Amino acid sequence: MNRCVIFGGGEIADIRYTQNLLQKGDYIICADRGYAYCSSINVIPDLVLGDFDSYSGKVSPKCEILRYPIEKDDTDTMLAVKEAIRRGYQEILMVGMLGGRLDHTLANIQTLVYAVQHGKSAQIIDKGCRITVIKDNQSVTIPYERGFHFSVFCHSDKAQGVSIRHAKYELEDADITNGFPIGVSNAFLPGEDAQVSVQKGILVIVANQGE
Repeated sequence: MNRCVIFGGGEIADIRYTQNLLQKGDYIICADRGYAYCSSINVIPDLVLGDFDSYSGKVSPKCEILRYPIEKDDTDTMLAVKEAIRRGYQEILMVGMLGGRLDHTLANIQTLVYAVQHGKSAQIIDKGCRITVIKDNQSVTIPYERGFHFSVFCHSDKAQGVSIRHAKYELEDADITNGFPIGVSNAFLPGEDAQVSVQKGILVIVANQGE
């Protein structure tokens, strides 16, 4: 299986939910404190990396370890994504990327965008939230989940030819910008998956639980 799962040091709402996302054959990277999550569910990752400013415990001798200085341009999560790309993984699942400091969450979303810009299929997933990114001439199906809404944000200066189908508020071949949140808080049709596409530009799609 050509999938890499990256554990970050953010909040995980339900570690058992996250554990159930793992599949046999996944290549697992822990970014710094993300190792603590793996340790809590008795999962030995393939690679642990970072500056280790937020995790100072022991690491299994079975893990490959890459250490970096604290003062660097890349976040630990970005280092993990770059390493996944370098090692040839086409699908990247990122967990432990939300909650805590808002700047870290935003940085992780930008890192997700980086992965997609480099030709990878990537998502951030937690129990109550799924974040997906698409770009030029791509489309994605957003699975219906009871109690969830979804929002579509422009991440580039402008996104052209944006279509939202099979949702309460639909859009067809429209242009949206990153200066106005026109795509926030859309609703699924009962039991129906939504579809989002873009002809040019970058979209960040957030499906999350709540009113």
